[in-house]
Amino acid sequence: MNKNLTCLFTLLSLSTATAQAVDLSRFRGEVSLHTGYTSTNSNLDTNGPNTLSRLDKGSQTNDTFIAPLGTLYYALNEQNNQRVYLGTSRDDLAVGTLAFEIGYQYDFSNGTKLDIGYLPTVLSDEIWSNPYLIGEQRETTDRSGNVYRLKLSNLANSGISFDMAYATSEIDNEMISDSSLLRKSDTYYLKGQYRSMLTPNSGYISAISHTDHNAEGKAASFNEYKADLSYFYLAQNYSLSLTGSYGLRDYNAINPIFSKRRSDDIYRVFLAYEYKNLPGWDNWSVTSFAGSTITSSNIDFYSSDSYIVTLGMNYKF
Repeated sequence: MNKNLTCLFTLLSLSTATAQAVDLSRFRGEVSLHTGYTSTNSNLDTNGPNTLSRLDKGSQTNDTFIAPLGTLYYALNEQNNQRVYLGTSRDDLAVGTLAFEIGYQYDFSNGTKLDIGYLPTVLSDEIWSNPYLIGEQRETTDRSGNVYRLKLSNLANSGISFDMAYATSEIDNEMISDSSLLRKSDTYYLKGQYRSMLTPNSGYISAISHTDHNAEGKAASFNEYKADLSYFYLAQNYSLSLTGSYGLRDYNAINPIFSKRRSDDIYRVFLAYEYKNLPGWDNWSVTSFAGSTITSSNIDFYSSDSYIVTLGMNYKF
């Protein structure tokens, strides 16, 4: 997460510094600064205890953070139907997905939008070299990865959209000794969704998705089937979006440490809220996110509860 945000802040700064060489009127975007609180008891979170006495459910860890977010668009023609962009989209943030992306968009005359994106840091973070180590201090290592994404939104003004992605992931210092748990991977993702209006100001988005995660180790490989339902409301001074989801994740082989094949049920709820038209603050708004993810696994070691709450200011230009 921190690497994604650092990359975003750097690229926004570089774009601003080079803007004098291009048509400034074709730039648009927004930038925000959020402060937040997170809490989790995941054994896989590197902010948690680095020494385990047993392979049981994790202990609670709390953290606070300050994070910049935003998106910058540049129109490639006067019609503004072709754009390049970088940042985190509102559509992703509304459902709780923090994904830094660089991409190209094209608007067809029939209402369809094509979006080709590259996510250079979404899978890059710190993980435990060996999360199963007992009685000794666990060490962290870097996980790097890339995601290539293709989206077709609002096909022929039907409200139907498709989101497809391919991802790769590498582990710098993999210290897990059993080859069936090795985590280097290729992942394929497909999502279909439908957007419908209930009133002129409100509507819902329903979606189903499938993730095929092929890790080097069979016990670390899985298929996930997920369903999402979002409700959104757009008023003159504020907007909100509430998303709930359920995912079933089935692993491909017996986990040799726990002598059973892992299966997870993942429940998630996320609320995004924005208040606009602040008196005397043109183009500014107050934004807030709150969410919870509960993972119930047939292996206690992987069960976890995670919570996040943020509050920030957003500027649109």
